[in-house]
Amino acid sequence: MTYSLIALDSDSQTLGVACATGGPALGGFVPHLLPGVGAAITQGFSTSVMAAEQGLARLAAGEAVAATVADLRRGDLGEAWRQVALMEASGQVAGWTGEQNVPVADMYLAPGLVVAGNMLAGDEVIPAMVAAYRRARGEGGLAEALLAALLAAHRHGGDHRGTRSAALKVRAPGGLPLDLRIDEAGDAVAELCALHRRVLRDTEFQAFLQRLPTADDPHRH
Repeated sequence: MTYSLIALDSDSQTLGVACATGGPALGGFVPHLLPGVGAAITQGFSTSVMAAEQGLARLAAGEAVAATVADLRRGDLGEAWRQVALMEASGQVAGWTGEQNVPVADMYLAPGLVVAGNMLAGDEVIPAMVAAYRRARGEGGLAEALLAALLAAHRHGGDHRGTRSAALKVRAPGGLPLDLRIDEAGDAVAELCALHRRVLRDTEFQAFLQRLPTADDPHRH
C-alpha cells in the first residue's frame, strides 16, 4: 500500500525517511528514526509498528541489523503480510517483503539506501525512485533527494490507488528534526514538497531554529 525509502548522509551521519501511501495518516505508522541509531520503515498489508520499535531498540543495544531483521521475521507469525526494512547508523541495511503483500511489491537494499513498496502501479516504481534519489543527491541535500524519489514514484504511478498521505523525517545525531507529514490530501506528495518549501522560506521559523540548542551548541537561546 506504500512506497518508502531510508537514506543516510554518511558525511554528517544524518538519517532520512520518506514515504507515501494511498491511505490516510501514514506518518504515525510507516517512518521511524532514532538519530545515531538507525531508521526503519514498516508497511505492507498488515503494518507492524512494533517491528520498527523492537528493531530500533535492538540496534540501540548494539545488535547487527541483519540478525535483528532475521529474528523479527522469524518471531512474527504475520511476517508474510509485512514489509519491513531497517538501516543502522553506519548504513548497513536489511529487510523483507512477505509473500502475502499485494503486488507489485519489491525492495531495493544497498549500503546507505533502502527503497521499498507494495501495491505499486508497476515494476518501474522502485527503480525510478532509486535513480531519482541518486541523481538528486548529486545535486543537493538529503531531504531534497528523498522528496525527489517520492515524486519519481508518483510520476510512475506510485500506489495504484493514488496518494493520500506522505511524510518526511530527517535528523542528524544531536541535531534538530525535520519532521513533516501530510495526513490527508488529494496529491499528498505534491503537498509534502510544497510544505517543505514553505518551511524553508519561513524566515521567522528559520530564525527560531537558529536559536535552539544542539549537541554542537547546547547553550543557544
